[in-house]
Amino acid sequence: MRFSLRTYLFPYINFSALLLLSIYLWGAIKVRINKRSLLLRIIFTLLFWLPLLIVFIASILLLFTTLDDWPSFLRVYFVGGLFAYIFSLVLPVIFLFISDIIRWIQLFFLSKKHNTKRVNKLDGKPVSRKKFIVNTGLSLGGLALGTMGFGMLHGNYHFKIWHHRLQLKRLPLALKGLKIIQISDLHLGTWVSKEPLNEAIGYMNSLDADLVFFTGDLVNAKTEEAFDFYSNLERIKSKLGIYVSLGNHDYGHYHHWNSKEEEDANWNDLLDFYKNLGWQLLRNENDILNINGAIVQVIGVENWSLNPRFPQIGDLDKAFNKNAIADINLLLSHDPTHWDEKVKKFSNSIDITFSGHTHGFQFGIESAWFRWSPAQYVYKHWAGIYYDEKEDRYLNVNRGIGAIGFPGRVGIRPEITLIELV
Repeated sequence: MRFSLRTYLFPYINFSALLLLSIYLWGAIKVRINKRSLLLRIIFTLLFWLPLLIVFIASILLLFTTLDDWPSFLRVYFVGGLFAYIFSLVLPVIFLFISDIIRWIQLFFLSKKHNTKRVNKLDGKPVSRKKFIVNTGLSLGGLALGTMGFGMLHGNYHFKIWHHRLQLKRLPLALKGLKIIQISDLHLGTWVSKEPLNEAIGYMNSLDADLVFFTGDLVNAKTEEAFDFYSNLERIKSKLGIYVSLGNHDYGHYHHWNSKEEEDANWNDLLDFYKNLGWQLLRNENDILNINGAIVQVIGVENWSLNPRFPQIGDLDKAFNKNAIADINLLLSHDPTHWDEKVKKFSNSIDITFSGHTHGFQFGIESAWFRWSPAQYVYKHWAGIYYDEKEDRYLNVNRGIGAIGFPGRVGIRPEITLIELV
């Protein structure tokens, strides 16, 4: 039995903070349900305090165990529910706090003027405005809770195939029609069932791909998260091979290991997992393919990110075979910041770079007319195809097929990319 309060406190808000926020918000809600029937008041009260009770029980359990020890279903949906609960709690609290600030300012200035006539007028418009702000916050909190709940139950496995037909000026006739499937960011530690993965693999196999690229983040923290899904991944078909690059989560840096030996064993498990699957892991390496007489160089780099929090060990100079004289060069690089910082400045031409990592933040709006996600404030290239017209090269940022942190998606669907060279 291990004392692991740190596991619970970081990165989630602890129970005491949630309790204070709940008490503050409950004051506003209680006023609004006082005139309801006794039955409705009891129902509202139970629904409001039940999530906090669950968090309290969980926090007690986490004093003696860790989330890693929980069954995957409980772990994933507890984390997801906690995210949804915190967001739906904090949002109305912000509005409530704003309304209270307005009220305090009004009372302060009125008390300075000693104008009782003006005080009586507070029964009018200013109070109505305050109520509007509070009601807006409560409504948004309820909307957020419902939306995030739907995102967990439906959005997380609402797969989408993005089909891109790319033209390369130097593409030989022999490679026209070449079909490449890309998936990224499986994060198998967040999957609670094998059925959705089987569904996604069914979609992939129906596309009859020549090549399959997986651009990293197989797991969340430990290789053992992938073991139960081995037979599922084994079903993925490709005519010419399945190639893999590493993501920041694959190195085991997000788990507290008891010893260096334990960490090394986890790393060796990852290498063996890919070897047994028959997927070719490229660690600053390349593979040369002869396809109908045309030469294709498939390059894979280890993780490289502009953000120093993530590994910066990708080495394009080491990975690229300058003696191959390839007709096209295809690069697997997990983090899209690598494209601007290194790939575009590289002395040799990389025709298409395949990246992932961003997940599109698993939240946003995508339509034919409008695209928005918080990801765009962090990453210059956050989802989809980007084209460098001057050098005739492409970047595809896959939105990921799995999820991390919040086990759901709202507006940004899990992605299977089909790229066809034309």
